[in-house]
Amino acid sequence: MAPTAKFGKIIWNEPALDYLLKSPVGPVGRDLSKRGNKVLAAARIQVGVNTENLKKSLKVTAHNRSVRGQFIKVGSTTVKYALAHHEGTRPHIITPKRAQVMVFESKGSVIYATRVKHPGTKANRYLSDNLYLAL
Repeated sequence: MAPTAKFGKIIWNEPALDYLLKSPVGPVGRDLSKRGNKVLAAARIQVGVNTENLKKSLKVTAHNRSVRGQFIKVGSTTVKYALAHHEGTRPHIITPKRAQVMVFESKGSVIYATRVKHPGTKANRYLSDNLYLAL
């Protein structure tokens, strides 16, 4: 016999309730996955595509559970600059890490520099802009 709980005239079937509300393959878990995939698809469209590394690294992580219920995470755990791309950056100085000078090309000329003043990056909120799709 399945474990049950009785509240007045209402009898709860605990395993069925756990499947319904807490299982990743239950109706709530499947709906959560569908909503996460909608946000992921829209984020991949909105994200910058210089090298497509960030776009390819975006994933929906496996279902997790907490005392507040099921949740999923959408984002990148492998690309270090994902947060800077999402939140933007202030102007800052870039210096070489493994050499004495940096070499890059600008307007057809090769440039050597010991430091570069980066103007900052405008935020591209590719994840939070698309959260409305999960509603």
